Amino acid sequence: MNPVKQKFLIIKLSSIGDIVHALPFLRTLRANYPHAHIAWVIEESFQDLIKCNPDLDEVIPVRTKYWRKNLNIKSWNEICQTKKLLKGRYFDWTFDLQGLIKTGFIARMTGAPNRAGFHRGNCREKINTWFNNHHSKYLSADSHIVDRCLSQLSVLGEFQPQAEFSLPIRAEDERISEVFMTKNSKLTEKPIAGINPGAGFPTKLWSVERYAQLGDKLTEELGFSILLTWGPGEEELVRNIASSMKQKSWTAPATTIAESIGLYKKLALFVGSDSGPFHICWALGIPTVSVWGPTDPNRNGAYSKKHKSVFQKLNCSFCWKRRCPLGTTECMDKVTVQNMFDAAKTLVSEDVKVLTSPKHSVH
Repeated sequence: MNPVKQKFLIIKLSSIGDIVHALPFLRTLRANYPHAHIAWVIEESFQDLIKCNPDLDEVIPVRTKYWRKNLNIKSWNEICQTKKLLKGRYFDWTFDLQGLIKTGFIARMTGAPNRAGFHRGNCREKINTWFNNHHSKYLSADSHIVDRCLSQLSVLGEFQPQAEFSLPIRAEDERISEVFMTKNSKLTEKPIAGINPGAGFPTKLWSVERYAQLGDKLTEELGFSILLTWGPGEEELVRNIASSMKQKSWTAPATTIAESIGLYKKLALFVGSDSGPFHICWALGIPTVSVWGPTDPNRNGAYSKKHKSVFQKLNCSFCWKRRCPLGTTECMDKVTVQNMFDAAKTLVSEDVKVLTSPKHSVH
């Protein structure tokens, strides 16, 4: 007679970077419980990141953002259906890797007897601890989010962390990037540096003019082709960069998250700020250079050696504010084009894959 499978539910709704940071938790859980049923509840718009992950048995998409903005009969019915689905899975454990009130509610909705969450001091919303009956130990404020997620495994025992970031996509999503590269063959004659100017907070944006100047230097002095990438609402940013550059650049097509992963896999270097594309790229093993101001790279940055974080530490740095309380953008403005270029040059000189790319040399 086969033993009953244990059932685990990971709760990490958003956003791209946060979901990427939780991937080692999933890999480690699967490595230690190879026969368990592992599910992940995630915001519908981000499910592309995990829907092909071989360590998952089930992806449960939800629309919490829609529910909160549209509280009506339709949304209430969806909430009730989600609760019924979650309770019907009879999960043994839930792991709330987000630490919010809404994720606490979801954990409680499952009816699971064991609900793991963060220590109160590591929760973004302290009330979250009320919904969970197991908590990880407190980690310092500057501890990396990956390590915080992994710390919840302590409720099950001691495991060797698997710091792996799997982002597989379907062949049809991969094909979008192949078609784009075929149509833009000149782009592929040199190693490709991706520049993504967008960010979720206005305070995390670096200037368009500086990105344009950096793109020119990467082309002229390091021999890169420049691919400008963008997400929803960011197309005008890349148009402004392209028009400000002296050297030729290419603009990526509109893509879904899965299709963008296929595109980013073609890069030899990525440059940007603390954003979803940045997190995808370092997780893929692509060398990345990022500019930081309101958020802390030690906590939220790349969990990778192929990365350079660039910032100028001020008394008010790492405030985590979406809008600067002082009414300036000084923390980002202090980072110069030369700062970013020097970081890129150092990183490229250390990376064998880039150095051995066709027609590429570091001057």
